[in-house]
Amino acid sequence: MSYLKQYAVYFLLTGLILAQKQVFAQAIPDSLMKHLINATNDSVRIRAMLDLGEFSEATSLESSRNYYFRALGAAQKINNKSLIFSALNDVGISYIEGNKLDSAIFFLENAVVVGRALGNMTRVARVVSNIGNVYLARNNRLLALDYYLKASRDWEKAPDQNGLPSLYASICSLLTDQMEYTQALEYGQKAFQLGMKIGDVYGAVNALLNISGTYSSMRQFDKQQLVLNQALPLALKGEDIEQISSVYHGMGDYYFQTAQYPQALENFLQSYTYVKRMDNHYHLSANYLALANVYFKMHDQARAMKFIRLAEETAIEIGARANLKEIYQARANIEQAGGNYKTAAHFYSRRIELSDSLFKSETSEKVADVEAKYQNEKKQLQILQLEKDKRIQTLTIGQKSMINYSLGALAMILIALVFIIYRNLRHRQVVAAQRHEIQEQRIRVLEKDKQLVAVDSLLQGQEDERSRLAKDLHDGLGGLLSGVKFSLSNMKDNLIITPDNMALFERSLDMIDTSISELRRVAHNMMPEMLGKFGLDEALKEYFKTINSTGLLAIKYQSLGMEQRITGSAEIVIYRILQELLNNTMKHAVATEVFVQLIKEESRLNILYEDNGKGFDQQAASVNKGAGLMNVKSRVDYLNGQLDIHSEPGKGVLINIELNLKS
Repeated sequence: MSYLKQYAVYFLLTGLILAQKQVFAQAIPDSLMKHLINATNDSVRIRAMLDLGEFSEATSLESSRNYYFRALGAAQKINNKSLIFSALNDVGISYIEGNKLDSAIFFLENAVVVGRALGNMTRVARVVSNIGNVYLARNNRLLALDYYLKASRDWEKAPDQNGLPSLYASICSLLTDQMEYTQALEYGQKAFQLGMKIGDVYGAVNALLNISGTYSSMRQFDKQQLVLNQALPLALKGEDIEQISSVYHGMGDYYFQTAQYPQALENFLQSYTYVKRMDNHYHLSANYLALANVYFKMHDQARAMKFIRLAEETAIEIGARANLKEIYQARANIEQAGGNYKTAAHFYSRRIELSDSLFKSETSEKVADVEAKYQNEKKQLQILQLEKDKRIQTLTIGQKSMINYSLGALAMILIALVFIIYRNLRHRQVVAAQRHEIQEQRIRVLEKDKQLVAVDSLLQGQEDERSRLAKDLHDGLGGLLSGVKFSLSNMKDNLIITPDNMALFERSLDMIDTSISELRRVAHNMMPEMLGKFGLDEALKEYFKTINSTGLLAIKYQSLGMEQRITGSAEIVIYRILQELLNNTMKHAVATEVFVQLIKEESRLNILYEDNGKGFDQQAASVNKGAGLMNVKSRVDYLNGQLDIHSEPGKGVLINIELNLKS
C-alpha cells in the first residue's frame, strides 16, 4: 500500500486549520503574557487569551483549550460577536486536534451561525471547510464533499483567497480516494498555482503533498518524487513541522515503493523527529507503521516488532480502525517471518474480521449521527457549561459540576439503553413480518405449482386422448372404410348392374372416399403426424397449406429462428393455441386473410396473429367470456406467457403472445 496516501488523509484534518493559524512549537513569548496582564479593556484581554491559546496548541491541547474557553466566556459576557466567532472556531479546532469530532462539529457549526450574522463570508468559508474535514475524518465523504463545495463557492468570490488552495488540495485528496485521478490532479494543480500566485506557501505545499499522494496511488513513483522534491524547500521555508514531516514521510514512501529501503528508512526517521514534536497521534501511528514495515524489509526483526506494537497501541488509543487493518497485516507478516505461525494466523484473522466489519461500522456510525443529533446538542451544551464552571468556580462547585455531569451521563446511558431495546424490539417485529410474508409467498408458489401440475396433467390427458382417438379413427374406422371400398370395388367388376344402379354405386364409392378423406383430416387435426416427426414449424406450414387449399381463408405464415425444435410439450400447446385462434376466426370473424408470425430468440418466443375480420368489443367479451379465448388464455398461462388482445368492431383482431420457454 501507499503509506503517503493514508498519511495525507490525516494531514487534511489540519491543513485548512493551520492555513488560518501558523502555529509553531515554541515557548510562549513573555510579550504575550504581559499583553494579557496589562490589557486595557475586555476586548484586548480576550484577544490576548486567543493568541495564547494558539501558541499553546502545538505543545499542549489542554492548556490551549483552557485559554479558548476563558476567551469564549469573556466574549459572551460583553456580547462581542466577532470575538465569540473567533473563540468558537478555535475551540472547534482544538477538539479536532484532540480527536473529539462530535464536539468539534458542535462548536464549528455554532461559529458558522455567528459568522453568517456578521457577514464575513471568507471567515465562514474557512469554518465550513473545517466541518468538511471533520466529516471526512468520520468517513462520511458525501457530507465532506458537500461542505467543501459550499465553502469553495463562497471563497472563490471573496477578495481574500488565502486558504482556498488548501481547500482545493482537500478535494484533490478526496477524489484520489475515489480513484478519480484526472480530476484529482486538476484540483491539485489548481491549488498549487493559486497558492503560489497569492503567496500562500502553506497551501501550495499542501497541494504538492496531495498531488504526490495521487501519483503514488497511480503508481507513477517518478512523478511522485519530482513533486516531493519541489515541496521540500517550500516546506522548510514555511517552518511548519507538520508539513515538513509529511514531505519526509512522502519521500520515505517513494523509496519504499521502489525498494530502496535504506533511503526509505532515512526519510521515515527524519519524519519521525518532527512527528514527536507534535501532539497528533494520527501521524504518530502512521509513522510507526511505516518504520515497522521498512525494518521488516531490511530484516531487522526486533525493531520491526517494536514499532508495529507501538503502531497498534497508538491506533487503538485514537480509534483508527482502518489503520488497524494495515497494522494487523504488517504484524502478521512480521510474526510469520519470525516463525511465530500461530500468532501470525491470529493477526491474519483479526485483519479479516476488521475488514468485514468496516462497512457495517461506518454505516452504523452514520445512522448514529442522525439518531443522536438532538442528544448530542444537549450533551455539548453541558460540556461547555462544565468547562466554564471548572475554570471559574471553586473546588466545591467543580465537584458538584462533576456530579451533575455524571448524572447527566448516566441519564444519557439510560436513554441510549431504552433506545437500543426499542430498536431491537422493532427490528424483531420487522423480521417476524418479513418471515411471515416469505412464508405466505412460499405457500402461494406451492399452490401455483400445484395448479400448474393439475393443468399439465389435464392437458397431457387431453393430448393422450386425442392421440388415442386419432389412432383409433385412422387405424380402426379408416381401415374399415378402406376395406368396404375395396370390397365394393371388387363387387363392381363381378356383378351385373343396371346403368341407373351403376350411377348410384359410383356415388356410394365417392361418398366412401369423401368419408375416408374427412376421417383422415379429423385424425390429423387431433394429432398431426408432421408435429411429431418434423416439429412445430413444419406442422404449421402443412396445417396452413391445407386451409389455404380450401379457398375459405388466405393464411400468410412467417417464421424466424424456428430451425431448432422446441422441447417438451410446448410444441403441442402452441399448435393447439393457433388451431383455436383459426377456429375462432373461421367461425365468428368473417375474415378473408390471416397473418401468423413466429419469432424465436433463444428461450423467448413471440407469436403474432392478425385477421381482417369484423372484430369484437373487448369490454363486452371480458364480461361474456367465450370458450375459445378462455382455452387460448389457459394454454398461454400454462406456458407462463403473456397474452395481449387488441380488437374493435369492424377493425379485425391483433393478438400478441410472449412466451418464455425456460420457465
